[in-house]
Amino acid sequence: MSRFVWNAQWSLLMVAVSLSCGESDPGDGGQDATTSSSATGDSGPTDTSEDGTTGVGTSGDDTSGDDTSGGGSTSGDSGPASTSGDDTSGGGTTGGDTTGTDTTGADTGDDAPDPPCSWDQGTPGQTVSLQTTYDGETRSFELHLPTDYDCTPRPVVVGLHGYYGSGAGFQNSTSQMTDRIDELGYVGIFPDGLPMGMGWQAAVTSFNDIDSHNSAGPDGPTCTMNAYDYDVYDNCPPEEGDDACNWGTSCADDEGFIRTLLQTSFAEWSGDAGQVLLTGFSQGGQSAQSLAWRLADVVTVAAPHHGFSANGYTQAPPSKMSLFQVWATGDDIVNGAEVPSSDGMIYDGADETALVWASGQSCDTATTPYPTAFDGTQGWACSEHANCQTQAQVVNCVWQGGHTWGRIPGTNFALEAMLSFFAAQAP
Repeated sequence: MSRFVWNAQWSLLMVAVSLSCGESDPGDGGQDATTSSSATGDSGPTDTSEDGTTGVGTSGDDTSGDDTSGGGSTSGDSGPASTSGDDTSGGGTTGGDTTGTDTTGADTGDDAPDPPCSWDQGTPGQTVSLQTTYDGETRSFELHLPTDYDCTPRPVVVGLHGYYGSGAGFQNSTSQMTDRIDELGYVGIFPDGLPMGMGWQAAVTSFNDIDSHNSAGPDGPTCTMNAYDYDVYDNCPPEEGDDACNWGTSCADDEGFIRTLLQTSFAEWSGDAGQVLLTGFSQGGQSAQSLAWRLADVVTVAAPHHGFSANGYTQAPPSKMSLFQVWATGDDIVNGAEVPSSDGMIYDGADETALVWASGQSCDTATTPYPTAFDGTQGWACSEHANCQTQAQVVNCVWQGGHTWGRIPGTNFALEAMLSFFAAQAP
């Protein structure tokens, strides 16, 4: 039986996505959930202002090229903000198991061939907006099945958006990966973080990376004395408001939610449990970094972009997992150079993070160059802690940019380098 109980009332009128360019105990993943869907068109980000700012905070904001959000301080090439997903349906629950979405053997029309297998609420070659109830909350996410989907095992990519962002915004605007993962035959899952609260707080979305709720850690404080105060989520203890270091991220069980989505992908969408990439940008990158070791039972490769764990909280996974880390020398919103970011938040540095992973994977302490097809593009260069005894790879890539996804017109170098690395990790 499906891990999700599907809603028989979901709409079959799904519109293809068109693009031009462009947290919990590991055992909690099996909670019952009910799911409904809605059609999605472009499912792109919502424009909130021309300069990509919303007047609230700076840290972790999703400010990549076309999907910018949140903070007052952004990079010069940032664009419109991604807020809540416009194409989510009113999710509701069902009273029991239904079969309304099982297309196996169903007659899909006088001239249409029968589908080769069941894909539940997904549609090959399209992105659909789905909702589910998890841990008492209505949660939404984007699901993309590749055009050539035939129910054979497929690699899975999970992408986490930045502060103020959305799953659709990360998929279509921040990373602009939809067409590429479709070409490669990958399944894509792009969750939405929960909103902070009501009113203006409804536009603030994030994931629970867990570690950013700590004021101090093994390496000292996680923010400076004059750090920006991001307010407190409705789902967090009110005492978090007494300390600016608790910087306004969700307290939802996103670890368990992501684990459940992955387990469902294995059961329902032919996801290959041996090929799972967890990536994200900004606060989504921080969440990918901080949740990776906690999700070692369902994730095989972590690829955080412009996101690091709170100061002193980086941990290596307890088992084999490869790391492909991306940051930029000019990013002062999530600073990877081991100095406080512009909002006063303090993160583990890029080199320190890679070294922690290298130690956990029993790799060389020293680094060697890791060549890619994009070396020199905007200063792009990667290094590797080689010879890992676990057979994993630990790679740290840097480029000369700000707080934005790594690409230039015509070349999405951060995406292509990441996907090449992911493909190389296939068992």
